[in-house]
Amino acid sequence: MRIELLPLLGKQLCLTLVTVLASCSADLFSKATRTKADERDLRSSVFDFIIVGGGTAGCVLANRLSAVHDWKVLVLEAGDEENIDYDIPGVPTKDYRPILWNYRTEKNGFSCLSRPGGSCEVRTGKVLGGSSVTNDMKYTRGHKVDYDSWHSTGALESLDWKFGNLIDMFKASEDNGDYDTLVNSFYHARGGEMRVQRFKHVDRYIEVFDAAFAEMGLRTQDINTNIAEAVVNHQFTIWNNTRLSTNSAFLKPVKHRKNLTILTGVTVTKIMINTQEKSVDGVVYEIEKGKERPAYAKRETILTVGAINNVKLLHLSGIGPKADLKKHNITTIVDLPVGLNYQDQVTTGGLSFAINDVAPVSENQVINDFKTWFQNRSGPLASKGIGQISAYIQLYENYNAPDVELSLEGNFVRSDKFMLTNISVNAAEETNLPLSYYNLVNLYPILLRPKSKGKVTLNKRNPKLGRPVIQANLLKESEDLDSMVDSIDIALQLLDTKEMKKAEIKLAPIDLFPCDRLRNRDQWNCIARHYTKAMSNPVGTCRMGGNKTDSVVDFKLRVHGIEGLRIADASVMPTHVRGGIYAPTMMIAEVAARIILKDWKENSGTYNRR
Repeated sequence: MRIELLPLLGKQLCLTLVTVLASCSADLFSKATRTKADERDLRSSVFDFIIVGGGTAGCVLANRLSAVHDWKVLVLEAGDEENIDYDIPGVPTKDYRPILWNYRTEKNGFSCLSRPGGSCEVRTGKVLGGSSVTNDMKYTRGHKVDYDSWHSTGALESLDWKFGNLIDMFKASEDNGDYDTLVNSFYHARGGEMRVQRFKHVDRYIEVFDAAFAEMGLRTQDINTNIAEAVVNHQFTIWNNTRLSTNSAFLKPVKHRKNLTILTGVTVTKIMINTQEKSVDGVVYEIEKGKERPAYAKRETILTVGAINNVKLLHLSGIGPKADLKKHNITTIVDLPVGLNYQDQVTTGGLSFAINDVAPVSENQVINDFKTWFQNRSGPLASKGIGQISAYIQLYENYNAPDVELSLEGNFVRSDKFMLTNISVNAAEETNLPLSYYNLVNLYPILLRPKSKGKVTLNKRNPKLGRPVIQANLLKESEDLDSMVDSIDIALQLLDTKEMKKAEIKLAPIDLFPCDRLRNRDQWNCIARHYTKAMSNPVGTCRMGGNKTDSVVDFKLRVHGIEGLRIADASVMPTHVRGGIYAPTMMIAEVAARIILKDWKENSGTYNRR
């Protein structure tokens, strides 16, 4: 039976629509809703659910919610569709700026001192699939102690976020392709949308570093089984040696659904809020410069644009700290700590190993390797090179869990006299060729649970169009700096192993100015301060919790004090996890989908309306 959408909106919502539309530059109803064309415009702009952000979480949610045929779902994404080039594992998509939100941290006196502009880059995905298109594809979930700490004593609903209850949500989307890993059936599963497996190609230097870590006492284990230390041959989200983003795994297979609408290249500029009822009516999005359109949600609007962009959108809509909003003459609708509790994992450059016996890479070789990948998904580009392995270290005995990941990344530096010529840290990190070719190995000691926290606020000069202000405060806490240097001391033990000496792998002669005259721990303290590197895994700005004093959403991901608005991505994480945020973000989306289905479904099997 056909259902007319206009009557379902309700009298109050209709009045709100007319008020909001009157102020839009692209006014759809300048002559009220008199014509059939206007009525069609209204119908086509009304949905059951609006998902703001077609990124890592948004694609998962779109798949799950549109599976209910009676629900009309809209996905709004600022970026464009993926290009097939991004599917190649050896291509460093994190360096391709057109598909990135290219943000920078604020300059301060204790980190990123020798980076360009004295600040660190924060790069997150601006493309359908979000950061799942631009990240390193590693499938790491974090540790049990991370999730159990999200539980608040006395908050019954927070029990759903303990690890024992979340493991099924991780497994819901997993399709693990490595049978030796599937032995741990409690932790892994088959049959989900996201294929997870190791690369088949292992080159000589992967074996060298693997054996060197083993000499240091680290066993090869599955990091997703709640262990404290290991050398890990990572699993990646790949299928047939091809990157799997959440777009390609979750969204592309269901694009044919008639109840699913996906708009790319559009930026949501404001959430439409009924201030009397404290409820969300929908959003306003920009389709081109100066031209905006509305979209209305009968049930819910769900934000999944990440820990930085969520803050910008909420602040522009009147949700955030009253003092911060007042600076921009924005009326506060709900006073919440949006933007506080910013956390990002942190590392440092400057620790690089030189490999001497690597032959020069010719242009023809690279072209032929690209042809090989496109023809049969094989060859050097069907891997991540040395980036396939890393080591996890426990520095402290507080928890039986890792504190640091020693992550490896290869780079090819074009210099016939490499060992005789000092190069800068920035040059050593600048990617010149696909990741499969390398004569230099950068080792990054990543603090998985840093103590330092910061905040995100609106741009002071242009709140709507300008980049958000990110006060990351990386390494502000002295404990973080100590942990960084401690982990470097451990990493340097690689040079004493038989395997590294046999392969004649040595420290690369990196130009470490202004730290070159210092020695030992003082030098590494200086290096960490000057060559800090943000991992671009921001979380926490819309943290989950039991009250509106120190959290933005409740344990069902609903924004405190506003009806019809949820947040379902890494920004709700109260603290970081001991791994990347790719798998945890997919898990959060799975939990959100389950909660939404439960909230709107009656016992009879029909669905409620707001």
